[in-house]
Amino acid sequence: MTYRFVSITGDNDWAKKVLRSLADQSANCAVTDSLSVAWKCISEGKSDIALLDVDLPAAERLGWFRLLRQSEEGRRFPVVLIGRNKSDAELAEAFELNADDYVLKSCDERELTARLRAVLRRRFEKDLMLEGVLSVGPVVLDKGRHVCRVRGKPLTLNPREFELLGILLNNAGRVLSRPYLLETVWGMSRLANTRTVDVAVSRLRRTLGRRAGAWIETVERYGYRFRDPEDMAR
Repeated sequence: MTYRFVSITGDNDWAKKVLRSLADQSANCAVTDSLSVAWKCISEGKSDIALLDVDLPAAERLGWFRLLRQSEEGRRFPVVLIGRNKSDAELAEAFELNADDYVLKSCDERELTARLRAVLRRRFEKDLMLEGVLSVGPVVLDKGRHVCRVRGKPLTLNPREFELLGILLNNAGRVLSRPYLLETVWGMSRLANTRTVDVAVSRLRRTLGRRAGAWIETVERYGYRFRDPEDMAR
């Protein structure tokens, strides 16, 4: 499959880095500094993934991305954010808006290629396996219908919460490290800041409710696991 990228930037050096990184990949890449052109490209289905340079003045850091996520066309569209630097607060907001990754312009081309591949794998190739129903303890996750129920009550999960819960349920009883979850769910390097995982798990627990949320256990200094009902029955 040939993936179609749109790189939204006014930084020529960054644009050249992206084009070099994708040169040997199965991909086509268009470059534009026009947000209206990019929006049209996304809304008309002419692109599969966007690389948004938040340093572009018109992008207003995360302002344009927030508007994109509020639109029907851009609600789940894969977007990788690019910037010269990033604060913890901006990083947290980016992932709250379901950014697929946040990459610094200082990264080398090999890292950029690896992280873009991870996003594509997570958002497209894994979609082919989103079938079946997971049921562990009080939680039922219908991956094909994208439905979650806790003790029969339907819950609304955002895409990141749904995928995180699916990974935990699919590995019920196993301890999953923060770096593993960061790489598997977010497609980010294992060396990245794992606070993103802690924030996401905390929000997922609140969404599930006090009793069901307690089934997600914290393993000190390592990561998280979803309880195995068989272990509890012993």
